[in-house]
Amino acid sequence: MKLQELFDKAVEKGMSVDPRGKKVVKECLETAKKEYKKLGGFEKKYFSKEKFTNPYSDTRMLYGKGNEEIRTVMVGVDIECQEMVLADRLRQKGVKIDLVIAHHPEGKALAHLDKVMAIQPDLWHQYGLDKTIAKKIMEERMQEVFRGVSVINQSRAVDAARLLGIPLICCHTVADNCVTSYLQKFFDGKKPKKLTDVLNLLVGVPEYRYAAKTLNVCPYIASGENKSEAGKIFVDMTGGTSGPDKIFSRLSQAGIKTIVGMHVKESGLKAAKSEYMNYVIAGHISSDNLGLNLLFDSVDPKGKLNFIECSGFKRFRRI
Repeated sequence: MKLQELFDKAVEKGMSVDPRGKKVVKECLETAKKEYKKLGGFEKKYFSKEKFTNPYSDTRMLYGKGNEEIRTVMVGVDIECQEMVLADRLRQKGVKIDLVIAHHPEGKALAHLDKVMAIQPDLWHQYGLDKTIAKKIMEERMQEVFRGVSVINQSRAVDAARLLGIPLICCHTVADNCVTSYLQKFFDGKKPKKLTDVLNLLVGVPEYRYAAKTLNVCPYIASGENKSEAGKIFVDMTGGTSGPDKIFSRLSQAGIKTIVGMHVKESGLKAAKSEYMNYVIAGHISSDNLGLNLLFDSVDPKGKLNFIECSGFKRFRRI
């Protein structure tokens, strides 16, 4: 499989399971084309035309020409300089590594992490929130994230890949879409009554069971109790990073009783508790693992790729 083909399949999978629906995804691509036509000067010159086919700014090919033949991939939840050096060291020892895949964004994908946060208001709208209000609520948080990532040295891992001559891509929201859609359908189908039922269902998933077994990191209840009614469950695991705290009151008013997330800020948890909402933490790295594994099952359905696991990644196949 060529690198470009692998990357394109990952993006296609992310779009096919985008919890907003295919219509919204198509609208995003069309909006990017319209925005480009309106631009001029340096803004048009440096506009990423990849937005015409890939709506996820945090999923990018970071180093590589695209025509490389890929058979063995090293995958990690976080890939930084040390992991790139590790890949090079393994190659020196005779391990064939054709590509390194990161989940969390680096380089230009990290620089535009805030852009994918626009997914979240579209999801809130599905639960009855006014679309204009939802976007206004998110704007301040997106600007905060933009300012936060703008001060980071974003190029270190990408520079390491270039210097070592190892192709590097990152698959963030495309994988997060996978885990979000999978778990939302899972809970919608199982209809757990109590929070303890939610926990038991999560631990039945291989990635969460593995984290519990190897790290003693289990899904847990951050807000609520074992016997608390689960009610309407909202799986909140895509859209870049944590949203604004003020959204919890709106979600509560929309009838959502329980949020299942990868993680939560202390201020966000406090806001959820103030609304008497349940909050279940499924686990960050384990949820990222689930998303990546679902993604790879689609990208490589026949199991032709060899996976080298590192930086928190553990491969589980479902097909």
